[in-house]
Amino acid sequence: MHFSDKMTESLQNINRVIIDNRSTLDSIQDMAVELTRAVQTLEQAAVKYIRMVDGVLEQLIPIMKSIPLVPKGVVVMATNIEATTTKFLAACDMAERVLPGVEAGLTTADMTKLKASTGDVQKLTITLQSLLAGMDKK
Repeated sequence: MHFSDKMTESLQNINRVIIDNRSTLDSIQDMAVELTRAVQTLEQAAVKYIRMVDGVLEQLIPIMKSIPLVPKGVVVMATNIEATTTKFLAACDMAERVLPGVEAGLTTADMTKLKASTGDVQKLTITLQSLLAGMDKK
């Protein structure tokens, strides 16, 4: 038996496995696309809400600081919330840059795009995890 015969047999086996699992692979791809779209929609909703909260805090914090009856703890809490909203918005900006590339890579089965997005998605995940960890400390 020649090396080429062994390679041909191996490639045929791989092809058979892919064909046998085609619907599973397609379902995984479809789910990944839908999850990406769901995260994008969630991110858009979060941005709208966070901007609304941030706008309210920008107006209230100076007023709260000028009123002596407002406890310092409330002012500090509001200031911390405002700082957290800024961090959330930065994470959302990152998501807005990263997720369209992921969706494009998934819908076109472009492995180059997906590989290029992997590091960015990991950074986004780490950013969100650290944001949540910071919120748990407060």
